[in-house]
Amino acid sequence: MYKLENMIIKHYKKILIMSLFIFVITAFAASKLKISSDMEEMLPKDSKILESSNEFDQYFDSQESGIVVVKGEKEKIKPFMRDLEKEILQRQVSVEILYNIDLKEVEDYSMLFLDIQVYQDIDNAMKSTDLETINTILLSISNEKDIPDEDLIQYITNEEENIFLMMLRPKIERNNFLESREEFYDEIRSSINTLLNEETYRNIEAGLTGGAFIQDIEADRVAFDGFFGTFLITICLIILLIVISFRRTILLSSVIYPLVLGALIAATFAYGVYGSINMFSMSFALLLVGLGIDFAIHLISRYIEEREKEIDVVTSVRISLKKTGVSIVTGAITTSVAFFAFVLAKFKAFEQMGIISAIGVFALCITMLIIVPSLILLIDHNKQIKVTKKKANFKFLNSIGLKIEKRPYLIIFVITLLIPLFYLNVKNTEIVGDMDKIYPDNIESKKWEEIIKEGFGYNPNTLTFMVEDENMLINAIEVLEKRDDVERVLSIYEYLPKDQGYKLEVIRNLENFLLSMGYENLEGFNIEKMKIIDLPDNLQGNYVGLEGRLLVEVIPSVNIYEEEHYKNLEEVILKVSGNTPVSMAAIMNEVVAMVKEDIVRISIICIVIVAVFLLIVFKSFKDMVIAIAPVILTLYFTIGVLPLLDKDINVLSIAAFPLLIGIGIDSSIHLLHRLKSEDERNIGYVLMTTGKAIVLTALTTLIGFGGLTFINHPGMANLGFTVALGLLICIIITLTLIPALFLILYSSKTVVNDKSS
Repeated sequence: MYKLENMIIKHYKKILIMSLFIFVITAFAASKLKISSDMEEMLPKDSKILESSNEFDQYFDSQESGIVVVKGEKEKIKPFMRDLEKEILQRQVSVEILYNIDLKEVEDYSMLFLDIQVYQDIDNAMKSTDLETINTILLSISNEKDIPDEDLIQYITNEEENIFLMMLRPKIERNNFLESREEFYDEIRSSINTLLNEETYRNIEAGLTGGAFIQDIEADRVAFDGFFGTFLITICLIILLIVISFRRTILLSSVIYPLVLGALIAATFAYGVYGSINMFSMSFALLLVGLGIDFAIHLISRYIEEREKEIDVVTSVRISLKKTGVSIVTGAITTSVAFFAFVLAKFKAFEQMGIISAIGVFALCITMLIIVPSLILLIDHNKQIKVTKKKANFKFLNSIGLKIEKRPYLIIFVITLLIPLFYLNVKNTEIVGDMDKIYPDNIESKKWEEIIKEGFGYNPNTLTFMVEDENMLINAIEVLEKRDDVERVLSIYEYLPKDQGYKLEVIRNLENFLLSMGYENLEGFNIEKMKIIDLPDNLQGNYVGLEGRLLVEVIPSVNIYEEEHYKNLEEVILKVSGNTPVSMAAIMNEVVAMVKEDIVRISIICIVIVAVFLLIVFKSFKDMVIAIAPVILTLYFTIGVLPLLDKDINVLSIAAFPLLIGIGIDSSIHLLHRLKSEDERNIGYVLMTTGKAIVLTALTTLIGFGGLTFINHPGMANLGFTVALGLLICIIITLTLIPALFLILYSSKTVVNDKSS
C-alpha cells in the first residue's frame, strides 16, 4: 500500500490523463455489448432440454409460434387477414402462415369430411333398402359441391365468427436467436399496425400473442426500459444522499467518474469474453454501482475524518489509503472470490453473472483506490477543510454503540431467540418459475392471450414435441387425450377426416348397393384414404418437418409451470414419443430445477470459500466467525421474512442472495478492521465513523435495487424488493452483532469509554 500511496501522490495528474484514454476505449467497446434473454444460452451443454431442442431444430424451423388475433366483423376481418399475409410476405419475414384452409385443395376427398352422421344414415338406409333416403342424401351432397369458391375457404375462427386467428411459425436462427426473434416480433407488429392505420380497417382490433415466446420479448423490453430509467434515478439519488451526508461537492467529481470508468472496464471485459450479457448479469450492474460507491465512501469518509483533525491533504490521503485501503482491498478480493464460486453452477447464467461481477468488483476497487485519491489531490490541493455542523453526523450510531458496550450478551441472546421463529418459513421456501407471476400483467400479449382462451379454449403455453411417423402420432394422441391434465392435443392429424376407415367402408358398400340396384356410371365413389401428404401445403408447413417428422402440441389443463404437473406430462410425452418436450415452459422448468440446486450449493461454497479466505487474511478463527456470522444470518432472516410480507422468491429474485453475500461480507470486513485498529476510541465512535460509511454504502445499494421494486416487471421488482429487504436486515445485524461478538470474544481488550467523542 505504501508504494501505491507514493505513486498516486507523485503522479496523480498523469494517472488522471491516462484514465481518460482508458475511459474512451472502454466506452467504445462497452457500447457494443448486447443483452440476451435466450434461456437456452443459459443452459449447460448436458441439458436434456437443450439436447431435445437441438434435435428438434434439425427437423423444424421453430419450437414456438406467434398468434395474430383479430376482432371485428367477419366481412372486414377476412380481407384484413389476406392483406396481412401479403404485408408479411412483402416484408420477407421468414415464417410459415396458417389462417385458412382452401377446401378446393382437398376437393377429391370432400366426401370424407362429411359428418359421420351422414354415413350412419346411409348405412341404415342401405340395410332397410330405403332408396328414397339414399337419393335425398346424395342430392344434398351434390348440392354442397356447388358452393361458391369464396365459401370454400375456411378460416380459423370462433363459433360467433367475430374473432379470427393467424398462426405464425417463425424460422428462428438459433445462432442469431435474439436478433432473429425480435426481428420477427417487430415486423409482425409493424405489419399489423400498418393495416390498422388504413381507413378500411378502422373498426378492426388486432394484436400479437403466443404465450411465453411473445411475452418474453415484451417483458424484456419493459424490464430494460425500467432498468435503465431506474439506473439514472439511482445515480441522482445516490449523489443527493452523499451530498446531504457529507456536504462536500468534491464527492460529486471524485465518485461518479471512477465509478463509470470501473463499470465500463467490467462491460468491456463482458463484451470481449461473452459478446452479450444475460438478464441475471444485467441486474448486477446495480451491484457494481453499489459496491463501487461503497469503496469511494469508505475512502472519502476517512479522508474527511482526517482533514477535520487539521491534517494536510497529502497526509490525509496517505492515512486514508493506509487505514481504509487495506479493508477495501480485502473486502473486494473476498467479494470477488465469492462470486468466482459461481463458475461451479450448472446454470450458465449464474456462471456468467459470477465472473462478470467478480471482475467488475475488482475493477471498481482498482479505479476507486487510484482515481479517487488522484481527484482529491487535484481538487483539494492547497485548500483548507471547512468543518460544517450541517453534515449528517449519525450521532444515533454513537448511542447504539454505547448500549452495545453495556449489554453485548443481550444482543446475542435476542438474535439467537429470533432464529427458531423463522425456521419453518426458511425450510418451506419454494422458488417460483411460473411466468405469469414473473411477467408484467399489462403487456399487450397477455390481453390477447386471454381473448384466445375465452374464445377458443386454447392456451398458447403449450408443450411441443415431435414423433417419427403417423403411427406414433396416433398412439400419442390416444394416450394424451385420455389424461385429465391435458385439455387438447394439436397436430396435423386433426385436419384429416375423422373415422376414415368406417366412411370408406360405407362408400364401398354404397357403390356395390347402387350397382346391384341397377345404377350405372357412378361418379365420385373412387375415393382413397386421405394421407397427411394430401393436405394443403400451409398445413404441412406448420406440422410436418424434414424426413416426415410430425410436430405435436399439448395444451395442458393444469399450470405446467408447477413442477409436479410438468414432470407428469414430461414423463408421458417421453414415453409415447421418445422425446423430451421443448418450448419455454419446458426450459423454465429445467431452469427452476437447476437454480434450486445451484443456489443452495453455490451459496454454501461461497460462504466456505469466504470463511477460508478470511481465516488466511485475519489469521484468526475468532475474526473469521465475527465477519461471516452477519452474512449467514442476513440470508437466513431475509428468506424467513419474505413470506410474512407475502413475497415469493422467483428465478430472478434468487440472484439477490449472492449479492447479499458480497455486500454483507464487505461491510463486515470494514467494521471489524476498524474495531481491531481502534485502541483509543469506544464502540460508539467506531459506529459513528465507519458505521456511518457502512450505513451510507448500504443505502446507496438499497436505493439502486429498491428502485426496481417500482418497475412494471414482477420478476425484476421482486429482485429489487428482496435486495432492499436483505440490505436493511444486513445493516441491523452488522452494526449490532459484530460489535457484540467483538466485545465478547475480545473481552480482555481494554475499551476506553470516551464519551467526549
